[in-house]
Amino acid sequence: MSRRLAVAAITLIAPIALTAGCAHPVGPARTYGKYEGKARTTVEAALSNVQTVRLVASAASRGNAFGPYTGFVVSDAEESLSGLQGTFGSIQPPDGRADDLRDTVDQLLSDALAHVTDVRIAARRGELHDLGSTAGPLARDVTKLNAFLKAHP
Repeated sequence: MSRRLAVAAITLIAPIALTAGCAHPVGPARTYGKYEGKARTTVEAALSNVQTVRLVASAASRGNAFGPYTGFVVSDAEESLSGLQGTFGSIQPPDGRADDLRDTVDQLLSDALAHVTDVRIAARRGELHDLGSTAGPLARDVTKLNAFLKAHP
């Protein structure tokens, strides 16, 4: 009986958990302001993922996180970043100014994703003590993401 209850709980909770992590719904952005808002939401979510990877990489490099856990957390962040990039890329920019914004956000996400991928590969190879240096470029990504957020309040 408890197994049925567990399956029922997972069936009810899983859709909520999956949709709760969505940064914003995909839909049209009819004005630059709306598009900029979606860009900002995307960058905020990306920043959270990058900071998570930095944190776990730092912990693992000091011997404070297990390899499988580190690999899982970094892989999850990588998947999230990839999803953010795909979702934002699917939103139609309303004008030429938004095209430039789209290019900027895409570059920020591409750079962060490449650096997170480097951390995931190193973690899965068991190179935990070197993760601090492998994750080093993520500090620049954080600076750039924060600069974007400051420029687009």
